[in-house]
Amino acid sequence: MAETVEERYITPLAKWARVMEIFIPGYMFGKAWGIANEQTVELYKAIFPPFLITMAEKMKGLLTTDSAALERLFSTCSGALVGFLVILILGAVMHLILGDRKYIDSLRFTSITLIPLAVMNGTLSHVTNTLLETLGGGETIESLTKSAVDSPRGQIQMFCVFYLLALWMFGKRTGVIGKRRYFVLLAGIGFLALYFALGLGITPMEAAKVLPDMMAAHGKH
Repeated sequence: MAETVEERYITPLAKWARVMEIFIPGYMFGKAWGIANEQTVELYKAIFPPFLITMAEKMKGLLTTDSAALERLFSTCSGALVGFLVILILGAVMHLILGDRKYIDSLRFTSITLIPLAVMNGTLSHVTNTLLETLGGGETIESLTKSAVDSPRGQIQMFCVFYLLALWMFGKRTGVIGKRRYFVLLAGIGFLALYFALGLGITPMEAAKVLPDMMAAHGKH
């Protein structure tokens, strides 16, 4: 009997590929929440929803080591675990909307479409680390505040647009049709609104409060 097209393209690694489609974006999405240190943790709480950073910090506190490499691994894994929790919840919402596939497939859809926001989170953490590197270089609080507020703003807006495009285009590619496609987009908009409401992005007031403390701590080191 001739093989069907579906049978021909099933490989022993297909199941692992599906798992990685969830794991890799999930890890990228959450790892930025766990890599703050003593000097930057308050700034991370200003840029991201503070309760997410607090959750990751508590997880990090469960494991201690003298190895810098292991400590960084624990940090990124702690953030990633928080990220997976967020994806599980959002995936449940998407599953209710999609309604025509298994939960694991809805979870894959959720995880893959979050890649733009995962890149955004990584970019915001890079901005934070860059600010730390510039401390002590003679910059004023005003210039640092402007850099902390203006630089992330454009990145956030761009990646939010990419996220909505991913929902729309990936929905079409995976057979989301009719009203469900619009409901998926509305769910994404709702998720972004909640992310902002919980504390995504730093305001000039938050930056003006946090940066002097960072400069003082940096001066002591």
